[in-house]
Amino acid sequence: MVIIYNMDFQEALKRIKYSNISHQFIIHKDNFRVDHSHDLISKYGDAKWSIIDLLNNNYSGLLKNKFDLYNWLNHNEDDEVSYFINEVGSNSLNYSKFKAPYKFDLFLGEQGFIISIEQKGSGFNALEVDQMMIKENEGAGFNFFRNCKNIIFFDDYKNAKIINLQYLF
Repeated sequence: MVIIYNMDFQEALKRIKYSNISHQFIIHKDNFRVDHSHDLISKYGDAKWSIIDLLNNNYSGLLKNKFDLYNWLNHNEDDEVSYFINEVGSNSLNYSKFKAPYKFDLFLGEQGFIISIEQKGSGFNALEVDQMMIKENEGAGFNFFRNCKNIIFFDDYKNAKIINLQYLF
């Protein structure tokens, strides 16, 4: 499926048959740059594990293998959820204006789910980063996006602040 630049969020919700169940995890809501304190990193890590646990608990009967954040560390790219959460989260910690994700959102549906990671401050031109392979050596995010079997889409590809993964069963 890869990257879709003109994907509409409401259409994505319809495709997963959104069940009106969502979860939000606020990491850094303030409009200032934050140090990577123990508290921030703990909140960030807890949010990622909470998403994994919610997905594994809600979809255990539909999953061939459980999602596990350690799959990213072990370079198991078959776990696209783990890769997405870790790559996009890491990029937000390193490259966003305030050096932290603002929040993670999880939208559950009957035929899939959507994970969103949002940053505050200035966005980035996702199409330009992709086409010109900007920051190619600084992270594997766009390499992962290009090869993803599920759909990666943005709130505004010319000024992206939200990156979404739509996962369909």
